Amino acid sequence: MAYDVDREPAQWVGQEAKRHARGAYFIIGLLGLVSLVSLLHALSPARTIAGGVAVLLAVALLKVVGESKVDLAVRFRRGWAVEKSVGEELNRLRKEGFIVMHDVLQPGEGNIDHIVGGPTGAYLIETKARSYADNALAKARRQAAKLHDHLGTWVTPVICLHERDAKPFCHDRVWVVPRAHILDWIRSQRNPQAPFGRLARYADTL
Repeated sequence: MAYDVDREPAQWVGQEAKRHARGAYFIIGLLGLVSLVSLLHALSPARTIAGGVAVLLAVALLKVVGESKVDLAVRFRRGWAVEKSVGEELNRLRKEGFIVMHDVLQPGEGNIDHIVGGPTGAYLIETKARSYADNALAKARRQAAKLHDHLGTWVTPVICLHERDAKPFCHDRVWVVPRAHILDWIRSQRNPQAPFGRLARYADTL
């Protein structure tokens, strides 16, 4: 199936956020149920030490799993908000002759947050909230190189920071650009124009 050019940003991470939230609610519900069983057991005249220990262990285990699920749900929710915000900002470039794609699956790499192509070049853009790790730089370079192989034109790897406001800078051959500057930065670049036909053919292969 060809890529849907009208695809909204952050759909994949949004779906993951909802999935983890459902898991967290399920574990919290189980924790409440087991806590109730624990209370009933404590009040029961037929209670046993072994039964009490088993219930307490179940409560402790569910608490640990629940905290992990809640943490994942919160992180994915935050990632969804960040990626969606950057994507909506990038969509403004469509009126200026750019192609903007979101949530693009790249075999062996997962998904690319955003691809932008137009008069000033082609860009692979990954979004982060405030910071990034070294492995994010390596992944962005690797994904951009693979995209270059498909498009036959230079692709600039970019990490867009949603919650920071500083001047764009290059770190290990990856541009780090705050959301507040991303549009003006893309407009100011002077790379070879990304051919519309190649981007369209690439979209048709997805």
